[in-house]
Amino acid sequence: MDEKHLITYLAHYFVLFPLLKVLAINIQYFSRKHKIEEHLIRRLVAWGGISDIVHVVVALSILGFKTATVHIESFCLIGWPFIVDWNLYTATFLAFTTILVTIIGRFSLFYLHRDVYYHKFFSLYFVFQLALGLLVLSSSTSYLFMGWELLGISSVLLIAFYEHRPNPLKNGMRVMFIYEFGDIFLFALTVILLYFHIEDINDMALIQKHGCEWAKFLLIVACFFKSGIFPWIWIPRAMEGPTPSSAIFYGSLSTHMPILLLLRMWPREWSLPACWPEVWTITHPANAIALAIAICVFSAFVTTHMSRQHSDAKNTVAYAITTQLAIIYIEIFLGFYTLALIHVISHGIYRTYEYMRTPSLFHLYHTMETRRPRVTGTGKHFESILPERFRKWLYALTINEFGFLSRSFDLIDQFLGLKCTSLDKKAARRFAIIISAVWIVFSIVMFVLNKRLFNVQYTSDGSGNTVMSFIINWNYFSINEELILVLAVGFCALSFYHIRRIAMYFITLACSAWSAGLVQALELIKNTDVKHLWSCVSVITLAIVFVGLACYSAYASSHSDRKQASFTAQLYRTPLSNALLFLLGLTIVGMPGLGTFLGWEHLVHYAAPIAPHTVVKGFFILKLNTILVVLFYFSNFLGYPDHKTQALHHYKRDTLHLRWAQKHTDVYPFPS
Repeated sequence: MDEKHLITYLAHYFVLFPLLKVLAINIQYFSRKHKIEEHLIRRLVAWGGISDIVHVVVALSILGFKTATVHIESFCLIGWPFIVDWNLYTATFLAFTTILVTIIGRFSLFYLHRDVYYHKFFSLYFVFQLALGLLVLSSSTSYLFMGWELLGISSVLLIAFYEHRPNPLKNGMRVMFIYEFGDIFLFALTVILLYFHIEDINDMALIQKHGCEWAKFLLIVACFFKSGIFPWIWIPRAMEGPTPSSAIFYGSLSTHMPILLLLRMWPREWSLPACWPEVWTITHPANAIALAIAICVFSAFVTTHMSRQHSDAKNTVAYAITTQLAIIYIEIFLGFYTLALIHVISHGIYRTYEYMRTPSLFHLYHTMETRRPRVTGTGKHFESILPERFRKWLYALTINEFGFLSRSFDLIDQFLGLKCTSLDKKAARRFAIIISAVWIVFSIVMFVLNKRLFNVQYTSDGSGNTVMSFIINWNYFSINEELILVLAVGFCALSFYHIRRIAMYFITLACSAWSAGLVQALELIKNTDVKHLWSCVSVITLAIVFVGLACYSAYASSHSDRKQASFTAQLYRTPLSNALLFLLGLTIVGMPGLGTFLGWEHLVHYAAPIAPHTVVKGFFILKLNTILVVLFYFSNFLGYPDHKTQALHHYKRDTLHLRWAQKHTDVYPFPS
């Protein structure tokens, strides 16, 4: 078989096959009136795993570790090329991810047997497999970012897997906030690549000739947030999901995928030893590497101490994972790429085994409460190296999770209203104030970076050398476009205010997302007069709509004093209707895999070379809206129902959670 045709087939197989499995599971579940049918899922996991491994074996036998680049034009009729750079990293990670997905899928069949959320777990599990296929095989900016987004949403929904408890829902929202914040940096890097007409991420070194070496900082930050290097305290909060999801996401693949991205994108001449003499220059971009190594060292130092003082097995492993990942990043920044590849593969396999072993850990040590535990020699070196007073101080800091970062969750909770029992006017007011302040700071940062990055001209000094100089171009700043973006932020605040009213919520959400897309569409108009006319009309129309919705909100608030508690499934009707409303919200904000995502991506591709600052601002608003969509779904449709009839309907197939509900409330047993 020709290498090009084989790579093309592999790209289609590892993208379309997981998608078909997701559709098959949900069609079978909702068409059988939500009866737990495990036979189809067992066949999909068993035979699908065998098929995946056979494809990997054939690919490695024919292609091996040779280098080949294939451009698949109009992949799945979407409209832009799917670039596959087959090399050592692609082949290794394809085998690594396929084997672990197959093993943990097989383990999950027995671990979650007869669980009421059986179909939900494997639906999200195959969405995760789809994300892995896009991340491993695709080198094009669009499809890689699509996999990056799907990886985050599947992770968050699996954190909230036990949907009857508020704590997993709140931790899922916290992780969602951190994910979305980190995604902004990767998207900004993607926009920079598109601005210079770079579609292949492996060509990132080409931005060096444009004077944008500092863009490496964006990639580093995005990888650090996804891997939990900084802030490192969110990974233990993600342990709320079942053990298989903890193993596959945080033990092996999800936290390790950014390392694959860094190995593929990071130019070899950007290692610290290669530019060491220039690191001492204050303005040199190589300082980003030195700063990244310092962050990794500090993160490894902190997490290795925190893993020693935790009594929970999964949290201990989580902090140990962060320590090893920080070391792997240091190896990459120092130029030891082969060592980093071996380290990440072996570490992922070992941590997967540790997570899968944790359910039986207490069974093996069931006498730990009645018998003195065996004392090991680990940590003895600290007694000889560090004085006792310093060790006590360090232990106090470790117990408090180095408090200056643990308090950051308080800010997230206040921003999302997670500390409130209900999302009332006070929480909405706080949310509006915070996003207004954040938007002002973000706009200032984008204004400064736009002048620095996108206003560059190249001239000759007369001796044949090219000189780069920066010019200030004030024509890019349009007051009408800025007003539209401000109105989009205002609609976002109104969406939070109406998060308990379905109709008004979707109206304000659609207005916010449409305003963010409108600004990008206006950039495509070439005629200045027509563009100015349309921008003025858009500002006036959106302002009238915003004032009308704001007045209606104030009127409705004055005539309704009813408070509705969050995470109580008060709007629960049927699982299908709830899922469709959630998908509708994700469609509005352009989540990958849904219809409007194609429109958003086309706008990004056409507007990024013209007005990259506007594209990044629009994406920032979409990320706020995405957080609100997940918060809307968690607050309204998940949690513990506060009415007896809702609880009976909610748990009528779930005897385990029914017992929990009967223990904590006065809900009566089901009639026979």
